[in-house]
Amino acid sequence: MLWRSPGMVAKLRTVNMSLGGARVYSDDRLKLGTKLQLELLAGADSTVQVLACVVWVDELDAGAPARYDVGVEFLDVPEEMTSRLAAILQKDEDYKRQLEAEAPPDRVWEDEEDDEAGGGEKKQ
Repeated sequence: MLWRSPGMVAKLRTVNMSLGGARVYSDDRLKLGTKLQLELLAGADSTVQVLACVVWVDELDAGAPARYDVGVEFLDVPEEMTSRLAAILQKDEDYKRQLEAEAPPDRVWEDEEDDEAGGGEKKQ
């Protein structure tokens, strides 16, 4: 996700998003109330532009994926942009469901259940 504010352009890494806003990682400290023009990548050659406002900022620990965890609320999103954003979010949800359906079972839990069923003996 790209965001633009007067005199600034930076990249934000999206953590999660909804029709109402997004949680992003940023290495730049953003002030509460700052208005941002966000450009969301909607496909190979397509973007969705929305106006957003910074509503919370948390500093992250050293070693985290970024310096700040930031919440933004989308403002005045035109209907066309809302429908495009909804389509992007639906594709993302469909993809997540597909990954979950294809994921192999967690063998660690099955091994523990087998041990408990066998009288609680632990393999050495």
